Amino acid sequence: MRKTRIVLFVLLLFTYFICRLYPVQVKKIEVKSYKDFQEGNFRGTSIDNRGRLFIGPEIKIIKGPEREYYLSLDFINKKEIFVGVGHSAGVYKIVIETGEVKEIFKSDQLDVYGLLVKSNGEVYAGTSPSGKIYKIGKDKKVVEFFNPDEKFIWDMKEDKEGNIICAVGNGGGVYEIKGHGDGYKIFAAEDSHIVTLFITKDNSILAGSGDRGIVYKINNRKVKVLFDSPFEEIKGICEDMEGNIFFSATRGVSSYKEINIKKVEPFFNNKKDKTTKKVNNEKSALYCIHTNGIVEKIWSSEKEYIYSISYDKRDDGVIVATGNSGRLYKIKKDRSFNLIFESESAQLFKIKGNGNGFTLISNNSSSVIKIKDKLNSKGTYLSQIFDLKVKSRLGRIYWDSLTQNNSAISFFVRAGNSNIPDKTWSEWSPPFIDKENSDLNISGYRYFQVKVLLNSSNMAKSPFLKNFRLFYVQVNLKPVIEKIEISKPDRIKINDNKDKRILKNEKYLNIGWEANDPNNDLLKYRIFIKRVMDKNWIIFKKDITEKKIKIWTELFEDGKYSAKIIADDSLANPQSQSKSYTRISQPFVIDSTAPVLSDFIIKNRRVSFKVFDKTSIISEVCYSINGSVWSPLFPKDMINDSRSEEYEFDLRNQDSQKIVFIKVSDEFRNYKVFQKEF
Repeated sequence: MRKTRIVLFVLLLFTYFICRLYPVQVKKIEVKSYKDFQEGNFRGTSIDNRGRLFIGPEIKIIKGPEREYYLSLDFINKKEIFVGVGHSAGVYKIVIETGEVKEIFKSDQLDVYGLLVKSNGEVYAGTSPSGKIYKIGKDKKVVEFFNPDEKFIWDMKEDKEGNIICAVGNGGGVYEIKGHGDGYKIFAAEDSHIVTLFITKDNSILAGSGDRGIVYKINNRKVKVLFDSPFEEIKGICEDMEGNIFFSATRGVSSYKEINIKKVEPFFNNKKDKTTKKVNNEKSALYCIHTNGIVEKIWSSEKEYIYSISYDKRDDGVIVATGNSGRLYKIKKDRSFNLIFESESAQLFKIKGNGNGFTLISNNSSSVIKIKDKLNSKGTYLSQIFDLKVKSRLGRIYWDSLTQNNSAISFFVRAGNSNIPDKTWSEWSPPFIDKENSDLNISGYRYFQVKVLLNSSNMAKSPFLKNFRLFYVQVNLKPVIEKIEISKPDRIKINDNKDKRILKNEKYLNIGWEANDPNNDLLKYRIFIKRVMDKNWIIFKKDITEKKIKIWTELFEDGKYSAKIIADDSLANPQSQSKSYTRISQPFVIDSTAPVLSDFIIKNRRVSFKVFDKTSIISEVCYSINGSVWSPLFPKDMINDSRSEEYEFDLRNQDSQKIVFIKVSDEFRNYKVFQKEF
């Protein structure tokens, strides 16, 4: 029995200290939408536009050349990949089976943006900024194949007849090159750059410009505009099985500028009329030109640039590679989409389908990535760093998920008091697996992060996480009153019944203050007033939530006063746990009595008098003859700057039998009018 009492006492003591430390108001963090999840990092996980997190496709990183920038990609089989590089133009062949990386072309130029592997296995490289096309033989023999006398070779495609179609700049246009290297400019654009090409099923050429953002269609050397976008660059074009055309458009950021290549200056001059073409804050967008000619924007981003697109015929969607978050999306005509992969590289630069998934090249840092057409066995999601503002206690975490017998979802949490996880943070917690009863029970930290692990032994099915929410209470900190300001009312002009301009003279002072609570608790205030010479405070207002009041000065005797404001958070906490803060203002003057006039003498048409105010400075003295027009008067020392002033003025030019009026005002706009005959 004695042991039971001791245990009960310890539990009561622990509960008392916890209640003293934490307020009762419980707060919640909830991640429940695509936008919420998007703030985190996806490692082997994907998310759809409905906000459901699931396991992503299997990823394989292929060893590429040890070069800083990958600019172009092509292949015709699953055995070999060809990569064009920049910062010292070259082409590399990667043998998938052995992992061997061979340099098959090297040039004194800067970049290889144009790279084509023809259906017969021939490899062609287009160099910049001295635009030439080279043919690379299987024996590594390199010959100059075509010189269009252009600066940039941006893209190359093979048409249905085996011709090479080439996009160029600075004299923007499209060339058709026959098998022996005979080429003709089949389209001379008004754009400085044509940067992307696509060959349709009917052997038409689709071309996208790099400084006006126009999509052109070339058929039998006849050119028409399919769409003039509000963006500057067309970065990719593809076609689905039904003949719908997709293209991506971005703001005018050149490729090498975005991947920090510094040897070449930016050259895409924005020729858009900025006064008529606006894209709000969007950095890029994906459009669909339907078979009936209607153009529809089906996806856009205010944060990401689209670098490349490719059609996925297995799932009837467009694969979109972006930067600078290194994310890969699958987007459909109905505007549904999945974020299917997030790279550790900043830019996913080029993408090409291989019939069994997709191959990507990335930059910052450079890599070759193969995305397979099957799910991984597991994936991880790292949430953003959540800031609880003050040290807090984490309570229970709940989540809504869909799992099957062969899949599972588990949560991990770590916490710290720096805004970036470092050695001072806690280790990851043991896994939490019960979505209805997982108590984190972590205290004393301001920041925390959630890690979600999804597992499935069935490679064809993934668990789905729909949302999660976490409850916490903050350490109750006292509120703070930053400052107290005392101000006079604004001088307001109104019209009287005679339509004359007069001054509205309301006798009050404004007392305002700035206060905040670290816990964002609702605060209430008590306001006290006292004369500086007195000992006791008079309560003026209590239990108000506003941060500004009026003091009607006629309720108080003239003199110097102070205000005391007490803020407390008892509206959000039990009385025993609430905290308060007190601040006293600087002394201020209350004056609701007008100045007095003395020694008012008119002699030999010479007027003299004295003005005195017990509390405040004389601010204005005026006179009027017979009450007509008020004219200002200045004291003998020519400045109103004290509580006592002397005045004189001459009435020699005035007729006899008149009345002189004197109006005296203090700095609190208290005034009185005196009069005398002469």
